[in-house]
Amino acid sequence: MRVKIPFLADAYQVVRPVSVCVVAIAIVACAMAFMGWHGASAALGAVVVLISGVLVYQVHRSVSRLRDQSAAVRSAAEQAEEHYADVLTRIVHFVESRDQYIEGHSERVGKLAEAMARKMGLPAQQCELLNLAGQLHDIGLLAVPASTLAQKSKISVDGFRSIKQHCEIGYEVLRPLRSLEPVLSAVRHHHERMNGTGYPDALAGEAIPLEARILAVADSYDAMVHDRPHRRALSKADAVRELRRCTPAGYDPLCVDTLAELVLLVQMPECEPAPVGAAR
Repeated sequence: MRVKIPFLADAYQVVRPVSVCVVAIAIVACAMAFMGWHGASAALGAVVVLISGVLVYQVHRSVSRLRDQSAAVRSAAEQAEEHYADVLTRIVHFVESRDQYIEGHSERVGKLAEAMARKMGLPAQQCELLNLAGQLHDIGLLAVPASTLAQKSKISVDGFRSIKQHCEIGYEVLRPLRSLEPVLSAVRHHHERMNGTGYPDALAGEAIPLEARILAVADSYDAMVHDRPHRRALSKADAVRELRRCTPAGYDPLCVDTLAELVLLVQMPECEPAPVGAAR
């Protein structure tokens, strides 16, 4: 559906007839000059100049108004994105707060992923967006039955198939956030594995986006060092050892080494969650 912009329509209504008049007067002036009526042709020439000036002014005014409206539309779109991201983040935090085993998981993953990305030298904007992607990476799990997620025994084939869909569901939920686009692939691919045995697309090695490889390590580490219904939490050292045991078949060695340096050797810096419109 075409959207009609009123002031552009007004501009066209002004420009079109004035242009015709200018051309007609110019032709008459040329004819007068050819016939020797120099005074009259000069007067008509002055009229042409005046009308042309008015025309230029009207066009300039219309363009300025268009730019102002475009800026307002962009600002409104950015505010809408921020609100959408904020609502989704609050939903995730609320759902996690109801389960002692996953409370705070997404926020911790976002902070850890950002810290890893900064240590690996990624641009600041990318790091901030990865924080937000980490906070929202499991938004698709809201479509999975709570009974399946809380199950202590071995999950059934159908249950696991349901869980595997959360990456694609989360990706689709977050697609409207255009400013999250540079790291959106991390949400879709954070369960891919370096040997191609992961999901949803069975990507392998460098085909897996770096942001997804970072998020995969941060996500797995945080899950390991916190209690789950089927097991007790591991120590930091044991969790790092387990990640390294699964490297390079499962995880990117560089990402695992980066995480190990952060959690074992240095204090991880505090990374505030970045609003979706802040990093552009």
